[in-house]
Amino acid sequence: MTLTLQQKLQFAWNRLALEFIPPPHSRKPITWRDVPNAFAYVLLYGLMAYLARRRDTQIARLLLLPSIIYLAIRGTFYYDFTNSEYIFHDWCRGITGLSVVAISIDLAFERNGRLKIGEKQLPYVHEPTPTSLETHSIARFLPSAFVDGMETAVTLRWIGWEVGKGVFVPPDSRPKERSAFLKATFWEMVKTFFVVDLCVAGIKILPGGIGSATGGTVFLPDLPPVPRYIFSTMICVAGITGMIAGFNTLNSLCTLVAVGILGQSPEQWPPLMHNPWASDSIADLWARRWHQMLRRVFLVYGGIPGGWIAGRPGVILGSFVASGLLHEYSIYVLGRGLDHRVTFFFTFQGVCVLLEVMWYKATGHKVRGWGGRVWTYCIVLITGQACLDAWLMRGLASSVFVPPCLSPAQLILLPTLRQIIATLR
Repeated sequence: MTLTLQQKLQFAWNRLALEFIPPPHSRKPITWRDVPNAFAYVLLYGLMAYLARRRDTQIARLLLLPSIIYLAIRGTFYYDFTNSEYIFHDWCRGITGLSVVAISIDLAFERNGRLKIGEKQLPYVHEPTPTSLETHSIARFLPSAFVDGMETAVTLRWIGWEVGKGVFVPPDSRPKERSAFLKATFWEMVKTFFVVDLCVAGIKILPGGIGSATGGTVFLPDLPPVPRYIFSTMICVAGITGMIAGFNTLNSLCTLVAVGILGQSPEQWPPLMHNPWASDSIADLWARRWHQMLRRVFLVYGGIPGGWIAGRPGVILGSFVASGLLHEYSIYVLGRGLDHRVTFFFTFQGVCVLLEVMWYKATGHKVRGWGGRVWTYCIVLITGQACLDAWLMRGLASSVFVPPCLSPAQLILLPTLRQIIATLR
């Protein structure tokens, strides 16, 4: 039987797709021997970041881009963790791989390289790099080119860079003196760590198999409708609180390393969040109060193409669609299928932002105040329950977020509560 050209192209495409993203049953459990293959793209991404800080390197960056895309996608989706305790780490691995692809595309097509605010031009490859790091830091022992590339590679919010203009920077109440800043950051990390530990431990012991490896639903079928949705809303509030605390804990830890060890300025590490619970509009939540770490990623995947098609509304909606797809396809690494309730949640947030824009144009008043806060809470907590359920149904809560040996909730609080309940019975 002779295949037509269309059939040959379809066959080749299917083989290529399976090479990049094999089905879950064909994936290889990751071992220490596989780490170099799974994360080989990191080295090339570091090279891309370095070249983006050098003049006249765009051709080299464009030639490097296909290799990064291939290695990042294959390394992310070809391997997985078989232990359910590492489900969250697998998801983070997916987000990292897809984010590296987006930022690599962004850097490759940056004609003049990635400039900081105030820079007119970049040095050539053979020229040294001026550094703003403190001379007492460990960075002084490293090659300036390595430090420059590393800073570009790990920058997420792009504060102080040309592409980061317009990014909201949360106000910082911490002292600016280095030692006092580090002390305040440490105690902030301790506080948020206890919050995330309590939230995670509480969700793990909920009924319905929510904390099991196979997952469970937040909508307990044995409960009547009203108690069922009260229960699911409480889980949603606890989940969001845990996310906020978790993000802030990791940001504090990174801040301690960057400022205390690498010698970066405290001004380069403002707070990650700006009290999301105080949001009084959907736009306020996602543009000012939630973290902006993946803002550039969403713009590359959806916002910029959307802008080409539909202008400013396309930028907004495209960014939220990209956010939904990134969150969902990152968790596809787990091999537990797709659930586009996640995609719908983030896309619907973009629709709501556009509705707020239309409201402002029609009335001359922005969505704000108590009315705006009620609107925001309703949108996020109602649609957010389905999004959280999609994650928990795939066993996300069974992952180890806090090692048991470091968890006060698991070592002290939960055993005490169990003893009290057993005594009351």
